[in-house]
Amino acid sequence: MVKNVKKLESNIYNIIKYIVLTIATLFFLFWADIFVLAYIQAKDSIENVHVEYVASGLEKNTDENGINHYDLTQEHKDYVDAHNGFVFLLDNGGTVLWEYCMPKELPRQYTIADAVKFSRYYLQDYPVYTHITDNGIVVFGTEKGKTWKYTLTYQGATVVTYIYALPSMLIVNIAVLIATLVVTVKQDHRRREKERTTWIAGVSHDIRTPLSLVIGYADEILHIAQDADKTMMQENMTHVSENEGGIFRRAQAIEEQAVRIKNLVTNLNTENKLTYGMGSWKKEPVLLPAVIRDTICEIVNRNIDDEYDICVSISEELEQLSVKGDKELIKRMIENLVNNSIIHNPQGCKIAVSLTEKQSPTFRKYILELSDNGCGASGEQLRRFNAKIKSNKLPEHGLGIRLVRQIAAFHHWRVRFDKGESGGFCCRIIIPKR
Repeated sequence: MVKNVKKLESNIYNIIKYIVLTIATLFFLFWADIFVLAYIQAKDSIENVHVEYVASGLEKNTDENGINHYDLTQEHKDYVDAHNGFVFLLDNGGTVLWEYCMPKELPRQYTIADAVKFSRYYLQDYPVYTHITDNGIVVFGTEKGKTWKYTLTYQGATVVTYIYALPSMLIVNIAVLIATLVVTVKQDHRRREKERTTWIAGVSHDIRTPLSLVIGYADEILHIAQDADKTMMQENMTHVSENEGGIFRRAQAIEEQAVRIKNLVTNLNTENKLTYGMGSWKKEPVLLPAVIRDTICEIVNRNIDDEYDICVSISEELEQLSVKGDKELIKRMIENLVNNSIIHNPQGCKIAVSLTEKQSPTFRKYILELSDNGCGASGEQLRRFNAKIKSNKLPEHGLGIRLVRQIAAFHHWRVRFDKGESGGFCCRIIIPKR
């Protein structure tokens, strides 16, 4: 229950993280697009709209002496006041003819150079906008620090290019968004893979020490029981008590199961490293016949029951066969296949290990075959063993067989599971000659 809750919390956290990242990315792309579009629309600024509106409200009245008087309608004054602005009218000579709310620090006389400057930029830090009328130049200014004013110039062809570029920009934005999500998901997946591999490696390391102690003590008890049995036989004590026989059998069972657990842990650790590419294995020249014999000798020295007969057959011309691979992985592969025959045939069986060479006009290969005359595997099991591995999820059964396939794939070898000639289980590993 606690595990499910933690898994749910982890999934919720990942979903929230992806949503936040998506929103942040969209926010960034949105403002990037706004910035680009602002270039296109820069000319449609306040000077082309508001100044014309203010200038349209300027009224001219001439008195009986022929003197001109100017004033804004109340509506337009309200508009200027709403923007905390000011308005003045320049004649062709640069003199202020009329003003409304004009700051006192501003001069009332301007040269042509002054007019050119403030019409494009600022008038003593005041953003100002100009409009030419029959009465002169109307200047509309707003308060300092509120408006950013900058003049941009575009050719007609550039504007057309921007219009055609918009669909491409949209596609690029979508691609960037998708790529960001994909990279984030991959990084998160890789992080979880690394954490899982580290955790399994740590557990494997921690469990080996107590397992080694269990195996060592079980082996010691087993030898004590065997020595006691021999002593009784030497003393012509043909009867062994049930308690003494039980100790022998139990010690043997403890040792067998401890070895089995150790193999499972080793398989789990190796399988995980192979799946996620976390191992430090190297492909070096390896004398394959020597590796086969060393592995079989180690298995036999584990005090396996006499019911299991292991036979090794290697062609004489292949005694010096060298292949490129990792010695420990090859040993693990052979050991898993032999252990598979032992585990699934508790009544005992004959196990044959052979290394042969097959040639054809176009192809030359070596065959490493391990078979037994035991109960074998069903057609459905063989189909599953030979099927392509579609998931990284660990199987409930057959971890050793799966690891055999992964080790073979690591070496670019092919593996095939089938029924043996005697009806048992058979595995053929095809090693191409390079």
